[in-house]
Amino acid sequence: MYNCRNFISVILIAAVAGFMTSCQCENGDSRKAISEVDDDVSVDDSAVKKLQKVQEIFYTIPSPMEMASLLKKAGTTYDAGMLNDVSNVVKYTSSKRQALNLGIYGANLSYASIFNQNQESIIYLSCAKQLADKLGVTSAFDNETMDRIESNIENRDSLIDIISDSFYTLDAYLKENDRQNVSALVITGGWIEGLYLATQIAKSTDDAPQEIIQRVIDQKYSLDDLLELVNAYNDGGNLDGIIADLESLQELYEQIDISREAGDVTTDESTGVTVIGGAATYSYTADDIAAITARVKEIRTSYIQ
Repeated sequence: MYNCRNFISVILIAAVAGFMTSCQCENGDSRKAISEVDDDVSVDDSAVKKLQKVQEIFYTIPSPMEMASLLKKAGTTYDAGMLNDVSNVVKYTSSKRQALNLGIYGANLSYASIFNQNQESIIYLSCAKQLADKLGVTSAFDNETMDRIESNIENRDSLIDIISDSFYTLDAYLKENDRQNVSALVITGGWIEGLYLATQIAKSTDDAPQEIIQRVIDQKYSLDDLLELVNAYNDGGNLDGIIADLESLQELYEQIDISREAGDVTTDESTGVTVIGGAATYSYTADDIAAITARVKEIRTSYIQ
């Protein structure tokens, strides 16, 4: 089986692979992309540097599966009501909305899988298949693949592996057809949905686990990386709207201070500022988190409508 973090991460690999227009990456492993370029292929220095940067970005952006795992470890319970309604899938007629919601439904699938919601996993997988078909990648989820998935519905590890294989097919298609901007949209959809789920859980919990709040704050840096990735694919201004959405979140994150100092979790009652100690120190107010929560909900709502 291929080694990948989860099936949405494969879309990120597709984005990385897109920079190497004349080389082949063994087993789809993006880490080998630079070192395994064919001897007969000439790649200019700027392309190699760009690939290296995108690889760095790939490994710093958290996957939806990681976010879902954190939510479960924090003791939260499964809430299907937070996820994108499966009936919405028929509304996505533009390639932009199809790609964004492929990422969103992918994050929903990760969330359902982590909480062992097998039947709902199949439903969200079906939504992903429909969107992949609309994007013209029918081979990613053929009948044989769907049969394998149904046969392994009780085996989460096997299920994830099968889905990963399917997205390697999508990887190849996007690479061969110069559609890297689609990859950027899928990545963005998955990232937004993961952050949306985390902020909604924190909002609905009277005493939200600090690890969830910390994870939300940690997205300050992954957001910077995501913006750089989307900008790299913004040929002709096709992704200007996505960039504006992400930049509006970036402005809110700039109000939060992160410094590398150890310490306990403390709250200043006079200012309302909470500081989380540990490997890093986070200084924020409840209003900071509320603003991020509200904005990511607005962005997510605009994507799923």
